[in-house]
Amino acid sequence: MDYPLPDSESPAKSQEASPWIVLLCLVAFMLVGLILGSMLINALLLAQGLDGLSFLGNMKEDASLQQRNLARWANLFPHLFAFTGGALAVALIFFRRSWLQKLQLRHWPNWMFIAAGVLFVLAIFPVAQTSYWLNQQLPLPMWMKDMEKSANELVKVLLHMDSPAELLLNLLTVGVVAALGEELVFRGIVQQQMNKVFKNPILSIWITAIIFSAIHMQFVGFLPRMILGAGLGYLFYWSRSLWLPILVHFLFNSLQVVAYYFLGEKAEQFSPDQAIDSPNWLGGTLGLVILIVVGYYMSRLHKQQNS
Repeated sequence: MDYPLPDSESPAKSQEASPWIVLLCLVAFMLVGLILGSMLINALLLAQGLDGLSFLGNMKEDASLQQRNLARWANLFPHLFAFTGGALAVALIFFRRSWLQKLQLRHWPNWMFIAAGVLFVLAIFPVAQTSYWLNQQLPLPMWMKDMEKSANELVKVLLHMDSPAELLLNLLTVGVVAALGEELVFRGIVQQQMNKVFKNPILSIWITAIIFSAIHMQFVGFLPRMILGAGLGYLFYWSRSLWLPILVHFLFNSLQVVAYYFLGEKAEQFSPDQAIDSPNWLGGTLGLVILIVVGYYMSRLHKQQNS
């Protein structure tokens, strides 16, 4: 099933831009946003006497509060400009006055979808952690493993929080900005444009999930991110509201931030993207069963609302 618009806002197909043109412009605007955001934060870092963005590569776990906060802003601005800015630019240019409707932002999902989404968040953690272990067993090249290791080391620095102010900044960066921007891009635009190309919503969900995982450039954790992306895609498809995957994405990221704030390094045992020696098969299986039940319930609810 496609993502239908009200009759009063469904333009003639001849007036719609090609999905490939929309996607190409999205990539272009994201690159422009990334450059602008990087230039802005680079100027800020130089003003602070640091050697621009290159200081991120030398971040250590004993980094100072100033360095940690600058690193957070260095992640926030490029992400905000590239993802949120790029997606909104494309939406305003191609969808114009109907951009809220086209992105499925005009209505909030009902409480049953929200409750199912919260249950999805709780169930996806053990499934993601188990899939991360499976991903670790693949014979990946060393450069991929080194890239993942470097990214995880930076994440550890960013998740070092000694005050509520650092917690709030991390929630803004990792929770709000990441969830909003990535969902606008991947579910709001990419998934819907893929559906126009392939006329198959399920195929579009999984293609988008693969792109979503690949763009993170962390291949040791490719499988769990793909599963998360697919789950968010199904939530969007079933609820027909982009607010649901935004909310779920925010909760998924923010729960990890809050866990690190209160538990410190002990939170790593619950993190879905940390290396583990052996998987929790019981937890992963239980989580998978819950996901299947939640998915079945939401698909039935989706069919009832569209019958």
